[in-house]
Amino acid sequence: MKNEEAILERLDRLEENIAFLTERARATEELKQDLTPIMHDGFKVLMNEFGSIEHGFQLEDLTAFIKKAMLSINNMTYMLDKLEDAIDLWKTIEPLMHSSVPQLIEYLDELEQRGVFETYRAMIDIRAKVAETYGVENIRNMGDSFVFLIGMLEKLGDPKVRMMIEGAANAFSELDLTKVEATGPIGLVKGMASQDAKRGLGIMLEMTKTLGTIGLEVPKVDEVAARKAEAVSEKNK
Repeated sequence: MKNEEAILERLDRLEENIAFLTERARATEELKQDLTPIMHDGFKVLMNEFGSIEHGFQLEDLTAFIKKAMLSINNMTYMLDKLEDAIDLWKTIEPLMHSSVPQLIEYLDELEQRGVFETYRAMIDIRAKVAETYGVENIRNMGDSFVFLIGMLEKLGDPKVRMMIEGAANAFSELDLTKVEATGPIGLVKGMASQDAKRGLGIMLEMTKTLGTIGLEVPKVDEVAARKAEAVSEKNK
């Protein structure tokens, strides 16, 4: 009896396993039947898509691409490392840009409101007019003159020089030439009785002395200019 019960129990387990396998096979078959139409449609779509790119893609191209990728693996690794560094840098500066970019925009807007950009545009227009009027060689020859003018502007920073120039400009603007009368030696002597005339004569005397000193330096300037011209001519040769 014990052997028969064991055999029956084993048969029951076999039936359960067979039933389980049968159920799984039935489910697999149903899944296959459901997926078969989808796979057919997908295969047709895939073939159509491949047909549309057939003129621009060949299997040989893929092989060449794989070869180049394998040969350039070091470069690709280097590029990825640098990309990672760039991403780290961006993560570092991004918080700063959130505060600095609005400030920069505000500053540029302030410059625009103050007319700074319009001034630069006007300066560019002036440079364009100079370029149209004078050639490159003319502008190069003007280099010494520009340097001289810059030196003169530096001297104008002296308050005494500015005061003298402003006083001379005011004097000429207040001078009425229509009221000037012809004056002879006697009138000149009478005019010298004025303190302003005496002071003006003293200024003219000091300027005459200064101009005399400058006159002594003119030959030296001519010699320097001659040496520069000679050096330029030798360089061009």
